[in-house]
Amino acid sequence: MSVEAAPDTDGQPLLFDIAAFDSPQQGFERLCELIVDICDATMLGEPENFRFAASTLHLGSALLLESRSSALRYNRTPEHVARGLDHFQLVMYLGGGAEFIAGEHTFLQRAGDVSLINMSKPLLTREIPGDDGVVQVLSFMLPRPLLAPLFAAIENVPTIVVARREAAFGTLLGEHMLTLRRCATQLTQAERQAAAQSLAQLAAGGMEWRADNADPLPRLSQEALRTRIKRHIEENLGTDSLDVPSLCRRFALSRASLYRLFAPQSPASYIQQRRLHRAFAILVTPAFRPWRVIDVAIECQFSSDATFIRAFRREFGITPGEARERSLRTSNAPRDDHPAEPHPDAESARWVAQLTGAMPQLSTLRGDRKP
Repeated sequence: MSVEAAPDTDGQPLLFDIAAFDSPQQGFERLCELIVDICDATMLGEPENFRFAASTLHLGSALLLESRSSALRYNRTPEHVARGLDHFQLVMYLGGGAEFIAGEHTFLQRAGDVSLINMSKPLLTREIPGDDGVVQVLSFMLPRPLLAPLFAAIENVPTIVVARREAAFGTLLGEHMLTLRRCATQLTQAERQAAAQSLAQLAAGGMEWRADNADPLPRLSQEALRTRIKRHIEENLGTDSLDVPSLCRRFALSRASLYRLFAPQSPASYIQQRRLHRAFAILVTPAFRPWRVIDVAIECQFSSDATFIRAFRREFGITPGEARERSLRTSNAPRDDHPAEPHPDAESARWVAQLTGAMPQLSTLRGDRKP
């Protein structure tokens, strides 16, 4: 069974609404707990008037998020970036807007503009409510490996690029996002995957020249070479021939030159890190729940389950079994066909857990290996 044909275990968006909590303050505190590894959030209004409701839907290798809320300030610090979530976000404000501060630069996004946000860099976001006091956001979380092949040098993409609503490309991209949002729940799993890929291609194709011109870096050829090497690594994480000597041969580099390209991290360390993130995605993806920990270890080229578990714990702070257990707990929340009482904690945990599921969708898994 291929990844694209994996069974869709949910089919409909997952919902999170602080109205299910005893008070707005309690709901906001729970929201902060859930996104603590992504960013810090601060209310910009009175706590008693705070509102926040969101829905998320998997699109194969991406994630559709939509929210209506009071204005918030989000601070994604270098400490958050270091925790490993390096996706891109394609964001469109349907109501209100936002001010973004990236280093010494400030960007304004109005309703109807579309921005591409690089989550591998720190960013401060201050939302601006619309005339009705509400901020309404439509966004798509796009994993880095989905976009990497589409940019000449993905490391050159700045923290944020804004496509204006007056520009033809901004209009085209915004309409595409709205159409996908409208049709998403009616698509099959394979169709959602295709739609996510087409959205990534459209966004990258139209914004690449802006990215390259907005933040030019010296030694572009070196950056481009490193990007090509990383793309090759991402496409071959499941093969046992991926190592430093093979990279040197393929790209005609000396060992010292290859290490300089990856400094301060070593190429071997980078490969293991990407394999661990791939393993995490397998462990929390419903289609791969029958796989044992040793199956995941072998698939990700670890010599034994003990070696895999030690490396996994160093990278994520939990064991592979604990990662799967948390995923199972959050995915077992009561569904609409078994209404009983609100379970806001269970639903909100599922909501944030979806971000992990939007990691690279295991493109090298062909479904030909049985657990």
